[in-house]
Amino acid sequence: MNLLHLQYFYVVAQEQGFTNASKRLRIQQPAISRMVALLEEDFGFKLFERSGRSIRLTERGREVFEHCRNIFGNVEALKQSLGKISGVAKGPFLIAASEPVASHFLPKQIATLLTIHPLVYPQIFSGPAAMLFEQIVKGDIEIGIFFHIPELPKELEIWKTEPIRFHIVVRSDLKKKPAVLESFIGSREIDDSSTRRFPTVERLKRLRPQTKIMISSNNLTSHRELVLQGLGVAVLPRFLVEDDLKTGQLTDLFPREETHFQMKYIKRCRAPLSPAATAISSSNIGSFKIRTKG
Repeated sequence: MNLLHLQYFYVVAQEQGFTNASKRLRIQQPAISRMVALLEEDFGFKLFERSGRSIRLTERGREVFEHCRNIFGNVEALKQSLGKISGVAKGPFLIAASEPVASHFLPKQIATLLTIHPLVYPQIFSGPAAMLFEQIVKGDIEIGIFFHIPELPKELEIWKTEPIRFHIVVRSDLKKKPAVLESFIGSREIDDSSTRRFPTVERLKRLRPQTKIMISSNNLTSHRELVLQGLGVAVLPRFLVEDDLKTGQLTDLFPREETHFQMKYIKRCRAPLSPAATAISSSNIGSFKIRTKG
């Protein structure tokens, strides 16, 4: 049995097709097809059933795939463990993150990481959790960092949570304008269409019953800009609005109430953490203090 042929079969099965596997492996499709055919010849049975352009695993193919999951999962675990054993972190370190985390949280963490592990090559992939889970499951990305997540696949686990202070903010010169205070800028209804409860809106309605979601975006940087344009109220993480609160450009509507949301660190179940992943998760940004004017 050729282990390389087995790896190619595994990627074809993961990608559910030879074309996507070719793109991922950066190898021409005919070469992958030949190697899978040689593997089938070696095994003496078919691994895929072909129907036109689509393929699916045969019953025996599914059994081989489950063995491959263990084999290549152990290979990935060995890669991560080597860093711990040698004490040196180097090479690619792939992180998935939601937009505000990627744009406003990770840059400082990456700067700190590289002072400790200068040979690491961080690669950040930004987007909604649901779009990036598959790559974490496959092992293409080591960890994910998100605020809101849909249902977690069984292959993944939350291995750390960190409470992050959020502020319900409005542009300071509009903090007494009813039309602005009753316009909420939402995101959860986009990130997860099954969401039916909006705690911040409910909180605002207790003071202003006319409050409703007027604009939606799953980009919290966009939320900040919309608030600065005077288009409504948004709930935003401290690391995104810290400077605005300090300068008085934005006002926290409930400065004496501390609103926290959990930032969640995701990885594959039972997968060991690389030194880089351990370092990036050791922050305590949620405890930072800010002083605001007024």
